[in-house]
Amino acid sequence: MANNKRSKPYDDSPYVIYTVDGIRLSAGILVLFFLNVFLLIPVFSVPFQSLYTYILLPPLGFMNTWAIALIAAPRRLQLNYVLFRGVFGIVCSVGFMVIIQKFAYGILGLSTPWYAIGSFVVYGFAVFQYVKFRLRKLQQPPQRKKGDKSTDVPGATITMITGGAYLLANISLAFVTQQTVAVVLMCVYIMLAFVVFHFIMDLHRYYWLRQIMNKAES
Repeated sequence: MANNKRSKPYDDSPYVIYTVDGIRLSAGILVLFFLNVFLLIPVFSVPFQSLYTYILLPPLGFMNTWAIALIAAPRRLQLNYVLFRGVFGIVCSVGFMVIIQKFAYGILGLSTPWYAIGSFVVYGFAVFQYVKFRLRKLQQPPQRKKGDKSTDVPGATITMITGGAYLLANISLAFVTQQTVAVVLMCVYIMLAFVVFHFIMDLHRYYWLRQIMNKAES
């Protein structure tokens, strides 16, 4: 029994996948509205740079096709929707980081490659800390005593500090450039990139559910 408790990936509903009734609406909102609006508009806005279209349009086309399939057959693809959410988290988060680079280099006029390198290094570090924190938390028993100290708190703190420091670093660009609107948009996209981290954990949920189903079938 102890091993079963520790293997539950989600304390709220560890044995339940997403309901069929909400898949159509969720898939439509996540991709057809949220992802398309926040990525396509800045990609095709002035100044237009084809590099960003080559990077973002293929995954956007793939996600839109996948979302339409989920809307058409939500019951048949109920488990597949869990994988969809995980991939959405990656595409959306990385896509926002790419848009940030367009704002930095296309509008603010930055020329050094170190901003892009540093951005993705910080992003990768934050994702690693967040995933490590979530996996450790999911392995713990569902209920814990209030007096117990959690060893996961430092991991969550590091993730928040990393995101906050990256955000402040970009806000500081407003003091050395005249394109304040671009800096504000960069900050918004940074926050969005970190907010959608929780979708990435559905990759773990999908893997866990597949393991359970394979054991049940065997």
